[in-house]
Amino acid sequence: MAERTHRQSSRKRKLSPLGRFFTFGVVVLILFLGVTVFFRVDDIHVDGDTRYTAAEVTAVAGVERGAHMLFLDPDAIRANIQAGLPYAGQVALRRQFPSRLEVTITDTVAIAVVSGPEGYWLLSREAKLLERLDTRPAQPLIRVQGVGAAVDPIAGGMLYLGEEREYELRYLRDILGALDMLGMTAGVSVLNLSDLHNPQILYDRRIEVQLGPNRNLQSKMNMLAGILDHLEEDESGTIDLNPERPVFRAHDL
Repeated sequence: MAERTHRQSSRKRKLSPLGRFFTFGVVVLILFLGVTVFFRVDDIHVDGDTRYTAAEVTAVAGVERGAHMLFLDPDAIRANIQAGLPYAGQVALRRQFPSRLEVTITDTVAIAVVSGPEGYWLLSREAKLLERLDTRPAQPLIRVQGVGAAVDPIAGGMLYLGEEREYELRYLRDILGALDMLGMTAGVSVLNLSDLHNPQILYDRRIEVQLGPNRNLQSKMNMLAGILDHLEEDESGTIDLNPERPVFRAHDL
């Protein structure tokens, strides 16, 4: 009984001040070594559905070999990659300790084209400038008409039309995003924003769509998809999405 009591009291015995100081020093040393010596980037691994090589991604990521894993800025790295590699869409980063940074990229695709004084620019659904071409692209893309000229366009940047055209640019992005979300981009050949109160879409080269102001756009697009599903393949006409109940007016043959 006395021996058991002695063992219990020994467990409860606190460390001496010197022992506490020594333990604290060991912890500080481990943390110091972790910050200054270990967890350094030695390998950048690139994966995903992307056209870019690991060397191209590493060149623009802004991460040097030997950089500390704990001090990496994911937002900055992601922005560097998306700006430096125009077709880089979604970028996911994962630290794999002790020394590997995994970068997973999913490329974006061109769904629209806009012309300007310097040629043609391919656009993503977010109106990101993907590539400049001297001639109109051969692939079927949405031809954006009626927008102002791009201001200081650069591949990898976002389309910018100037402060006075923010509404126009926002409406363009909203339309492209809604069309892409519903899988309708392949059917749209022209998007005309000359009248921002009533932009028009040419669908399947036989259906004119009047969108009206930028209000309840997703709801309008859902209704548009429903109307198109019920039209015959040879029907042509105009779909007016301005009213609360959309109207289809057949073209006279």
